[in-house]
Amino acid sequence: MSEELTFEDILKHIDRESEHFVIRLETHHGSGREVTVIQPHRPTKDDAALRDLAKQLKETLGTGGDVEEGRIILHGDLRNQALNELVKLGFKEENIELV
Repeated sequence: MSEELTFEDILKHIDRESEHFVIRLETHHGSGREVTVIQPHRPTKDDAALRDLAKQLKETLGTGGDVEEGRIILHGDLRNQALNELVKLGFKEENIELV
């Protein structure tokens, strides 16, 4: 018995397959603390989807953060952990650039 994929499921799968991210360490302009920035390649990424992804990452990595200017901001240096979690969530590792 196979599960029927809805058109929406297929679109989400294609989106994850083609999505590109850049993950980098920055100093937060407000607090001066280190933050991990996850920048989608397409800045027009659906804001609700980005907020959902940020929530998942924060819960899994046990950190705080937010979505600012179309980027996910996580407190602390979590670049490698964020990369690993994105891969677990179905994003292709070769489409994630760690800088």
